Amino acid sequence: MHWLPKRNVCTKAPLHWWVGNNRKGGILEQAEQLLWLHELYRLGQSELLRDDLPQVQQQILQHIVNGFGADTGSLARCKGGDCDTLDIVAAVGLPDGVIGSIIQKGEGVLGWVAEKSEPLLLSGDISSDTRFRNAQHSARAARPASAMCWPLRLDKRVIGALCINRNESAQAYTESDLEQGTILISLITMVIENVQLHGEQQQRIRMFAHLHERNREANQKLEEAHREALQARERLDKILGSLDNVVWSISPDTYETIYLNPAAEKLYGHPVADFIADANLWFQTVHPDDRNRLGACMPDILAKGVLDIEYRIVRPDGDIRWIHDHIHAIFDEHDKAVSLNGLGTDITLSREAEIRLKKSHDELQAAYSKLQEAQSQLLQSEKMASIGQLAAGVAHEINNPIGYVYSNLGSLQKYLDDLFSVVEAYEKYEPLLVQHQEAIAGIRAAKDKADLAFLKEDVGALMNESREGITRVKKIVQNLKDFSHVGSDEEWQWADLRQGLDSTLNIVWNELKYKAEVIKEYGVLPDVECLPSQLNQVFMNLLVNAGHSIEEKGTITIRTGEQADGVWVEVSDTGKGIAPEHLNRIFEPFFTTKPVGKGTGLGLSVSYSIIQKHHGNINVASEVGNGTTFRIWLPVKQPEAQQEG
Repeated sequence: MHWLPKRNVCTKAPLHWWVGNNRKGGILEQAEQLLWLHELYRLGQSELLRDDLPQVQQQILQHIVNGFGADTGSLARCKGGDCDTLDIVAAVGLPDGVIGSIIQKGEGVLGWVAEKSEPLLLSGDISSDTRFRNAQHSARAARPASAMCWPLRLDKRVIGALCINRNESAQAYTESDLEQGTILISLITMVIENVQLHGEQQQRIRMFAHLHERNREANQKLEEAHREALQARERLDKILGSLDNVVWSISPDTYETIYLNPAAEKLYGHPVADFIADANLWFQTVHPDDRNRLGACMPDILAKGVLDIEYRIVRPDGDIRWIHDHIHAIFDEHDKAVSLNGLGTDITLSREAEIRLKKSHDELQAAYSKLQEAQSQLLQSEKMASIGQLAAGVAHEINNPIGYVYSNLGSLQKYLDDLFSVVEAYEKYEPLLVQHQEAIAGIRAAKDKADLAFLKEDVGALMNESREGITRVKKIVQNLKDFSHVGSDEEWQWADLRQGLDSTLNIVWNELKYKAEVIKEYGVLPDVECLPSQLNQVFMNLLVNAGHSIEEKGTITIRTGEQADGVWVEVSDTGKGIAPEHLNRIFEPFFTTKPVGKGTGLGLSVSYSIIQKHHGNINVASEVGNGTTFRIWLPVKQPEAQQEG
């Protein structure tokens, strides 16, 4: 029930005869009742039922409101068989938006009446009545002073609910009014249900008429589609007959040919009629080397439904052709394959072009690999040159402050010696101050606090350690300078290889000292014409590799000697050795036996290039489990052409 203000509607004058009338059974009253009932029946048979059911429902509610002398009213119909919700289909004197509202069964007055299936008389304020939970009230609505509500029932089935309301200015409804209304409510229910049924009947009639018209149109379209299908079949046959591709369809069980276009004869060299007559002819044309592979693909076609495959055929004239077939399986409603359909294309020319392209690609890849190798070596050389320049810069920058510190330590040692001499001189005259006990006590307290005896001993040790440390730093700086050959500008010069070996060993010593003992067996060597920094790089690669090959603890031996017009250098280790199958590849760019991230595979390749540049050679001897020896031979003097270069 909606407690909302009355809105302006155009209605007939209220009769006010059915309830609240003091005349009982008069001729005029009976005539008015019959007239009211006749009008109610007439509304139930209105021509508007064909086109506007909501308007008829609104007129019926208006007629009921007038007949019961009410100010407002609402009519709700059940939605669904169980009437879980009600839809307000008509309203009189209530605000816009009420019609179409959905009410849950059991909520509000209308929901309560539909749930309890009992008539209801209300007077006064019902806001505190717990029966009407979730009752909705408009902010613009005046609360009715009195209301009557009835469930609409047919054969003990509730189909809706009806409420009428009087404002405070009108006489309140009584129990007698509710009883009189209950007598009429069955008739009102029948009229409302008849209106609903009549509306639904009209809707079905319109639906059947619409379906009939659509069926007639569908038949016309079907006939037209049949004609178009025949024309399309003719066009399709012409198109398939003009194609160079082979279009085919076969039975998946017997491989019998269902359809084959004329292009098959041109490609396979057999008439189409031969394929239709002999189900095995197609398989017989397949190249013997491809038959097993092709036969194994048939289950895949049935499993996947679609497949692309390439194979060769042998024509009657012995010519071999490459075929690409796109095959599609058609299944019935039981997922059983009913046909295999395919499109065959002669790809012989593209296959031959692919072979030529692959050959060109392989040649290009080989050229690219060589170019990449040269680029990598160039990058490595540039990187090593940059490292050499950086080392030279660092050595130069460190050398000057190290010189200051080294010099100052010498001066400091001299100053400390002078200072302690002065202190010793004072100590000699200390007994002369016996008569000055207070002064003697102060001096002795100061000496004890400073622990002068300990200072004399410890300062000497500290100075020795400092000079030793700064000497080691000077040596490291000198080794960096020797390794990078500051100021050489990569010019050929005469150098002592033993000095280069020692400098390089100092640089990589941190890599070796925890796992290897280094033994030097240097022979007498003349100075060699070379590029010292590049040879130092070779020595560094060999020493680092030797250290990596030793897993726990081992020995690295460095030997040198003179042979004919050249000198040799050997670096041997007691590591795990190199497998025989790898020995002929260790100088290849990017080849490495180290784990991922441990090596680039360029160290020995770059070393090999450097030795070749010096007109020397490098050899390797290795035994798995016993170690490896690299031997380098270099000429003492480079050829004249090399010097000019």
